[in-house]
This record gives sequence, C-alpha cells and structure tokens, in this order.
Amino acid sequence: MIKKITYRIIILLALVSFTACQNDDAPTANVDAMVAEPGDLLNQAFPLNKVRVEGEGLKGLKKITLDNKIDISFNPNYNSDKAFIFTIPFDEKLGSRFGVQPITFITGSGSVTKNIEILQPVPTITKTTPAVATPGFPLEIEGTWFYNISSITLGGKTLSYTLKSSTSIIIGLPSDAVTGSELVVTTPGGSAKKTINFATVVLVSDFDGNGSRRDWTAYGDIDSFNANTTGGPSGSYATLVWAGSTANGYNGSSAGGGASFLNASNNDASKTFIDIDVSANVVGAQFAIQLNTIDGVNYGYNFKVTDVNWATKTILLSDFKDNYGFGSNTAATVDPSKINEIKVGVAQGDSPNPSAIKYDNIKIRYQ
Repeated sequence: MIKKITYRIIILLALVSFTACQNDDAPTANVDAMVAEPGDLLNQAFPLNKVRVEGEGLKGLKKITLDNKIDISFNPNYNSDKAFIFTIPFDEKLGSRFGVQPITFITGSGSVTKNIEILQPVPTITKTTPAVATPGFPLEIEGTWFYNISSITLGGKTLSYTLKSSTSIIIGLPSDAVTGSELVVTTPGGSAKKTINFATVVLVSDFDGNGSRRDWTAYGDIDSFNANTTGGPSGSYATLVWAGSTANGYNGSSAGGGASFLNASNNDASKTFIDIDVSANVVGAQFAIQLNTIDGVNYGYNFKVTDVNWATKTILLSDFKDNYGFGSNTAATVDPSKINEIKVGVAQGDSPNPSAIKYDNIKIRYQ
C-alpha cells in the first residue's frame, strides 16, 4: 500500500515538473517588427492602412491600444502565434494625432508596448465651390487631410483662410486673381494642387471713375441724385432719393447703353449674375434693377432692403422678369451677351416715403 502511494506521488511530481517545463518553454509576447503598406514601412504607418505585426507569443490577441487611449478593433481570424494584422484608425474625436506614439498589444502570453509613427498623408483637393471662382469672392475648398496647414497660395501669393474642418477650407480670393492660377495647400504631409478658373467679371461702375459706365444721370420722379457720395464700401457711391412724387410713375438712374458688357460666348442666362453693393436709409426701401439689351428688350428685378447696413446683393439673370420685374416671363432665355445697360431706381409702388437708396460696385459676372 505504501509503495502504491509513493508511486503515485512520484508520478504526480513528474507531471507537475513536465507542465512547469512546458510553461517555461512557452514564449512571452514579443514584437519584432510592425510592417505597413504601402512599400513595407517599418514601424511607421499612414492612417487607415493595414499593419502586419511580426513576433512571438502573439496568439490569443486580446487588445490593441494606441497612444494609451484609442482602442483598435481587429479580426481574431487573422491572428497566429507569429503575426496578426490590424488597421490604423484616425478619429479626431478620440484624439488621434500624427507622430511617434506608443502602441500596446495584450495577447494570451502577456503584454508588449512598442512605438509606432503615424505619418500625415498628402492632402487632396476634391472640389471647389463654386466650380468657377470669382476674384474678390470667397471660395470653399473640399478635400482630405487638411491638418497642420503651413500655407495656402494662389499663383504663388499667400492667401488668408478659415479652416472649417479637416475636409473643408474657406479662402478669400484676391480681386486681381488671374484665371488658370494654381492653388496650393501645403501641410507636413505634402501639397495638394488645383488649377482655378475664374469667372468673367465686368465692372459696370464703382462710382470712383472706373468701369465701362461712368457718367450716371437720373430721371423720373426723383427728389435728388448724387453719383459721387463719399464714404461707401470702397470709396464714392451713388445715392438716389425718392420723396413720394408720382408725376411720371417711375424713376431711376443710368449711365446709358453702348457696347454689350459680355462677349458673344457668354450666352447662358443660368451662368450670369448681377452683383451690386446696396444700402438704404430705411428697412423696406425697394430697389428696382432694370437690364436693357441691344435688341431693345428689358427685364427687371425688385427687392427690398432688410438691413440698412451695406451688403452685396447677387441676382441671377434668369430671376429677372419682364414688365419691369412684375411680369410672369423670366429672363431665362435672354442672351446675356446682348445686355448693354443697367438701370437702378426705387420701386415706387411699395417703398417707404421717402426712400434713399445707396449703391456701389455694380458688376455683371459670367461663370
């Protein structure tokens, strides 16, 4: 009996010793290399790219943590004792960043921490709005990886900008921008480039002696008119005052007709705009804008001022209507290349008395 007990104890001790030896032989978690696409980057990776981790004791992967705060998901089916694969995440809300940072792997054999460098991708420009830009107006740039911007240039000139997000930027275009200029957004990741084409912009008048129409006069039921009032958005401006007279039933101002503003190829009303800086002495003052063509056709557009402060009013040509803006036929079929006169006045039928309208920087724009 004693011999049997002794024999069993010897067998038990042998089993314990064998198991201990097995555990001693089991490798602890160790990472030899992290290899990422493209080009087999070593211990470096771009966001959203796959990384292959190579080493020993990697079986039974339980958790991956980047930068001590971002848990990374993985597919356990792509896990062996020698390697596994995961994808580098990038989420601003979770605090993702570029540069060298720790990454920790917890496997069935233990935990190991290494450093990996998250590289900043080259930015891209996918879209600009509007597609055809206008000098002096804002332009929205849409794209990817707009982080840590060092500069934005157009034709080599540095631009001011507002970063809306990592995929959207608003830039201010200079008034002297030239069509075909190259827009460049530069970050530590590289540069994104796009050729910018600009709209055709014709200055009708800025009331400072510039533009294709310079000598303005008024007509009809006006009380007073001054085409050289000082203190406008960019110098002098025009002021037309209507004090309630209805003797003629109309009023306005013009610098006359002449040659067309646009060339023959600018013939699409849906691409034609009138830009005018406006203000007034009272909210509710109603502007009456009239366009005449070399064929003797006229269309109008009427709008009320909702703020006495200066603002730029942009009007699409196809929104103009016949019968001085009160008709039912739009100017959608009008050939913009035939427009040769712009008139500005007060719509007498529905304006406060008196109304003093102010206007400046009249332009016709084709894009």
